[in-house]
Amino acid sequence: MKKVEGFIEKLTSLPDSEAIWEHMAEYAQGHGYSGCSLVLGKKAPCGIESPRIRSNFTKEFQTAYRKEGLGEIDPFLLFSCHNLTAKKIVTKNLSSFPGAPPKHQDFLEHAAQNGAINSLGIPVRTSENEVFGGWIFSNEDSDDQFQLLHKEYSREMHLASVLAYERMVAIGLGNKFAYSLLSERERECLLWLCAGLRVKSIADKLMISESAVHLYITNAKRKLGAKTREQAVARAIFSGEINL
Repeated sequence: MKKVEGFIEKLTSLPDSEAIWEHMAEYAQGHGYSGCSLVLGKKAPCGIESPRIRSNFTKEFQTAYRKEGLGEIDPFLLFSCHNLTAKKIVTKNLSSFPGAPPKHQDFLEHAAQNGAINSLGIPVRTSENEVFGGWIFSNEDSDDQFQLLHKEYSREMHLASVLAYERMVAIGLGNKFAYSLLSERERECLLWLCAGLRVKSIADKLMISESAVHLYITNAKRKLGAKTREQAVARAIFSGEINL
Protein backbone atom coordinates (compact mmCIF):
# COMPACT_ATOMS: atom_id res chain seq x y z
CA MET A 1 0.00 0.00 0.00
CA LYS A 2 1.18 3.50 -0.85
CA LYS A 3 3.16 5.13 1.98
CA VAL A 4 1.86 2.75 4.67
CA GLU A 5 5.31 1.60 5.78
CA GLY A 6 6.49 5.19 6.22
CA PHE A 7 3.29 6.02 8.08
CA ILE A 8 3.82 3.14 10.50
CA GLU A 9 7.50 3.87 11.01
CA LYS A 10 6.76 7.42 12.14
CA LEU A 11 3.67 6.37 14.08
CA THR A 12 5.60 4.09 16.40
CA SER A 13 7.86 6.97 17.47
CA LEU A 14 5.14 9.50 18.31
CA PRO A 15 4.83 10.37 22.02
CA ASP A 16 1.16 11.24 22.51
CA SER A 17 -2.34 11.20 21.04
CA GLU A 18 -2.14 14.77 19.74
CA ALA A 19 0.94 13.96 17.68
CA ILE A 20 -0.76 10.81 16.39
CA TRP A 21 -3.83 12.80 15.35
CA GLU A 22 -1.68 15.32 13.48
CA HIS A 23 0.17 12.48 11.75
CA MET A 24 -3.15 10.94 10.68
CA ALA A 25 -4.45 14.29 9.42
CA GLU A 26 -1.29 14.83 7.37
CA TYR A 27 -1.55 11.32 5.95
CA ALA A 28 -5.20 11.90 5.03
CA GLN A 29 -4.40 15.17 3.26
CA GLY A 30 -1.73 13.36 1.26
CA HIS A 31 -4.46 11.06 -0.03
CA GLY A 32 -6.92 13.78 -0.99
CA TYR A 33 -8.96 14.14 2.22
CA SER A 34 -8.85 17.72 3.49
CA GLY A 35 -11.03 17.03 6.54
CA CYS A 36 -9.89 14.76 9.36
CA SER A 37 -11.88 14.05 12.52
CA LEU A 38 -11.64 11.53 15.32
CA VAL A 39 -15.00 11.25 17.10
CA LEU A 40 -15.66 9.22 20.24
CA GLY A 41 -18.71 8.77 22.41
CA LYS A 42 -19.59 6.98 25.60
CA LYS A 43 -22.59 4.67 25.85
CA ALA A 44 -25.55 6.04 27.75
CA PRO A 45 -29.07 4.66 28.33
CA CYS A 46 -30.59 7.23 25.99
CA GLY A 47 -27.87 7.48 23.35
CA ILE A 48 -24.43 9.09 23.60
CA GLU A 49 -22.79 10.60 26.65
CA SER A 50 -19.91 13.11 26.52
CA PRO A 51 -19.27 13.03 22.76
CA ARG A 52 -15.74 14.16 21.92
CA ILE A 53 -14.14 15.32 18.71
CA ARG A 54 -10.65 16.23 17.51
CA SER A 55 -10.93 17.77 14.09
CA ASN A 56 -9.54 20.31 11.68
CA PHE A 57 -13.05 21.68 11.26
CA THR A 58 -13.68 25.16 12.67
CA LYS A 59 -13.46 25.81 16.40
CA GLU A 60 -17.12 26.83 16.28
CA PHE A 61 -18.08 23.38 14.95
CA GLN A 62 -15.99 21.58 17.55
CA THR A 63 -17.44 23.71 20.37
CA ALA A 64 -20.98 23.01 19.15
CA TYR A 65 -20.15 19.33 18.96
CA ARG A 66 -18.97 19.13 22.55
CA LYS A 67 -21.11 21.69 24.36
CA GLU A 68 -24.25 22.38 22.33
CA GLY A 69 -25.54 18.88 21.68
CA LEU A 70 -24.34 18.52 18.10
CA GLY A 71 -22.41 15.35 18.97
CA GLU A 72 -25.57 13.81 20.39
CA ILE A 73 -27.10 13.71 16.88
CA ASP A 74 -23.94 12.60 15.09
CA PRO A 75 -25.31 9.85 12.80
CA PHE A 76 -21.87 8.28 12.39
CA LEU A 77 -21.71 7.47 16.10
CA LEU A 78 -25.34 6.42 16.33
CA PHE A 79 -25.77 4.42 13.13
CA SER A 80 -22.33 3.46 11.76
CA CYS A 81 -20.49 2.10 14.79
CA HIS A 82 -22.40 -1.16 15.21
CA ASN A 83 -19.64 -2.84 13.20
CA LEU A 84 -16.13 -1.99 11.97
CA THR A 85 -17.02 -1.57 8.30
CA ALA A 86 -15.73 1.55 6.54
CA LYS A 87 -18.38 3.37 4.53
CA LYS A 88 -18.85 6.32 2.21
CA ILE A 89 -21.00 9.10 3.71
CA VAL A 90 -22.85 11.79 1.76
CA THR A 91 -24.11 14.93 3.50
CA LYS A 92 -26.83 16.00 1.09
CA ASN A 93 -29.29 13.56 2.66
CA LEU A 94 -29.55 10.75 5.21
CA SER A 95 -29.25 7.93 2.67
CA SER A 96 -25.95 6.83 4.25
CA PHE A 97 -27.76 6.17 7.55
CA PRO A 98 -30.88 4.02 7.01
CA GLY A 99 -33.37 4.51 9.81
CA ALA A 100 -31.97 7.85 10.98
CA PRO A 101 -34.71 10.38 11.88
CA PRO A 102 -34.78 13.80 10.16
CA LYS A 103 -33.13 15.65 13.08
CA HIS A 104 -29.80 14.09 12.15
CA GLN A 105 -29.80 16.00 8.87
CA ASP A 106 -28.99 19.09 10.94
CA PHE A 107 -25.66 17.51 11.82
CA LEU A 108 -24.89 16.72 8.18
CA GLU A 109 -25.65 20.30 7.20
CA HIS A 110 -23.21 21.60 9.81
CA ALA A 111 -20.59 19.18 8.47
CA ALA A 112 -21.21 20.28 4.88
CA GLN A 113 -20.62 23.89 5.90
CA ASN A 114 -17.15 22.77 6.99
CA GLY A 115 -16.38 21.24 3.59
CA ALA A 116 -17.51 17.68 4.31
CA ILE A 117 -19.53 17.17 1.14
CA ASN A 118 -18.50 13.52 0.95
CA SER A 119 -16.80 11.54 3.70
CA LEU A 120 -15.23 8.21 4.49
CA GLY A 121 -16.27 6.96 7.93
CA ILE A 122 -14.09 4.32 9.60
CA PRO A 123 -15.24 2.94 12.98
CA VAL A 124 -12.40 1.69 15.21
CA ARG A 125 -14.49 0.80 18.29
CA THR A 126 -18.04 -0.54 18.05
CA SER A 127 -20.95 0.60 20.18
CA GLU A 128 -20.81 -2.62 22.20
CA ASN A 129 -17.83 -1.03 23.97
CA GLU A 130 -18.21 1.63 26.64
CA VAL A 131 -16.28 4.12 24.49
CA PHE A 132 -16.79 3.86 20.75
CA GLY A 133 -16.32 5.81 17.53
CA GLY A 134 -13.81 6.29 14.77
CA TRP A 135 -12.28 8.48 12.08
CA ILE A 136 -14.02 10.53 9.41
CA PHE A 137 -12.14 11.83 6.37
CA SER A 138 -13.86 14.28 4.05
CA ASN A 139 -13.53 16.73 1.21
CA GLU A 140 -15.57 18.82 -1.22
CA ASP A 141 -15.22 16.50 -4.23
CA SER A 142 -18.21 15.67 -6.39
CA ASP A 143 -19.81 12.24 -5.92
CA ASP A 144 -18.00 10.81 -8.95
CA GLN A 145 -14.60 12.19 -7.92
CA PHE A 146 -15.03 11.00 -4.36
CA GLN A 147 -16.07 7.55 -5.54
CA LEU A 148 -12.77 7.24 -7.40
CA LEU A 149 -10.90 8.36 -4.29
CA HIS A 150 -12.85 5.88 -2.21
CA LYS A 151 -12.07 3.04 -4.59
CA GLU A 152 -8.35 3.79 -4.63
CA TYR A 153 -7.61 4.61 -1.00
CA SER A 154 -10.38 3.31 1.30
CA ARG A 155 -8.53 0.09 2.23
CA GLU A 156 -5.31 1.99 2.88
CA MET A 157 -7.09 4.60 4.99
CA HIS A 158 -8.90 1.87 6.90
CA LEU A 159 -5.63 0.22 7.92
CA ALA A 160 -3.98 3.55 8.80
CA SER A 161 -6.99 4.53 10.94
CA VAL A 162 -6.89 1.36 12.99
CA LEU A 163 -3.12 1.62 13.38
CA ALA A 164 -3.36 5.22 14.60
CA TYR A 165 -6.09 4.51 17.13
CA GLU A 166 -4.44 1.36 18.44
CA ARG A 167 -1.25 3.37 18.93
CA MET A 168 -3.23 5.88 20.98
CA VAL A 169 -4.64 3.05 23.08
CA ALA A 170 -1.20 1.50 23.52
CA ILE A 171 0.21 4.78 24.83
CA GLY A 172 -2.76 5.36 27.11
CA LEU A 173 -2.53 1.90 28.61
CA GLY A 174 1.22 2.05 29.05
CA ASN A 175 1.63 -0.67 26.43
CA LYS A 176 0.47 -3.32 28.94
CA PHE A 177 -0.99 -5.71 26.38
CA ALA A 178 -0.62 -9.41 27.07
CA TYR A 179 -1.06 -11.13 23.74
CA SER A 180 -0.30 -14.75 22.93
CA LEU A 181 2.67 -15.35 20.64
CA LEU A 182 1.91 -15.75 16.97
CA SER A 183 3.30 -18.55 14.87
CA GLU A 184 5.73 -17.78 12.06
CA ARG A 185 3.03 -18.34 9.43
CA GLU A 186 0.59 -16.10 11.28
CA ARG A 187 3.19 -13.33 11.36
CA GLU A 188 3.92 -13.75 7.65
CA CYS A 189 0.24 -13.52 6.75
CA LEU A 190 -0.21 -10.35 8.79
CA LEU A 191 2.90 -8.79 7.26
CA TRP A 192 1.59 -9.42 3.75
CA LEU A 193 -1.81 -8.04 4.75
CA CYS A 194 -0.02 -4.91 5.91
CA ALA A 195 1.64 -4.69 2.49
CA GLY A 196 -1.81 -4.61 0.88
CA LEU A 197 -1.98 -8.14 -0.48
CA ARG A 198 -5.24 -10.07 -0.62
CA VAL A 199 -5.65 -13.66 0.50
CA LYS A 200 -5.05 -15.18 -2.94
CA SER A 201 -1.82 -13.22 -3.42
CA ILE A 202 -0.63 -14.17 0.07
CA ALA A 203 -1.33 -17.83 -0.70
CA ASP A 204 0.70 -17.55 -3.90
CA LYS A 205 3.57 -15.84 -2.06
CA LEU A 206 3.71 -18.48 0.68
CA MET A 207 2.85 -21.37 -1.67
CA ILE A 208 -0.02 -22.52 0.52
CA SER A 209 -3.77 -22.76 0.00
CA GLU A 210 -6.15 -19.83 0.40
CA SER A 211 -7.99 -21.75 3.13
CA ALA A 212 -4.72 -22.06 5.05
CA VAL A 213 -4.18 -18.29 4.80
CA HIS A 214 -7.71 -17.69 6.11
CA LEU A 215 -6.99 -20.05 9.01
CA TYR A 216 -3.70 -18.35 9.94
CA ILE A 217 -5.33 -14.93 9.87
CA THR A 218 -8.29 -16.16 11.93
CA ASN A 219 -5.94 -17.67 14.52
CA ALA A 220 -3.91 -14.45 14.68
CA LYS A 221 -7.05 -12.39 15.22
CA ARG A 222 -8.14 -14.68 18.04
CA LYS A 223 -4.77 -14.54 19.78
CA LEU A 224 -4.61 -10.76 19.49
CA GLY A 225 -8.20 -10.22 20.58
CA ALA A 226 -8.89 -8.48 17.26
CA LYS A 227 -12.18 -8.34 15.39
CA THR A 228 -10.80 -7.32 12.01
CA ARG A 229 -7.68 -7.95 9.98
CA GLU A 230 -6.68 -4.31 10.25
CA GLN A 231 -6.97 -4.44 14.03
CA ALA A 232 -4.92 -7.64 14.13
CA VAL A 233 -2.14 -6.00 12.10
CA ALA A 234 -2.15 -2.94 14.36
CA ARG A 235 -2.01 -4.94 17.57
CA ALA A 236 0.68 -7.24 16.21
CA ILE A 237 2.86 -4.24 15.34
CA PHE A 238 2.44 -2.42 18.63
CA SER A 239 2.86 -5.55 20.74
CA GLY A 240 6.11 -6.36 18.95
CA GLU A 241 4.78 -9.53 17.34
CA ILE A 242 5.72 -8.32 13.86
CA ASN A 243 8.35 -5.85 12.68
CA LEU A 244 8.18 -4.04 9.35
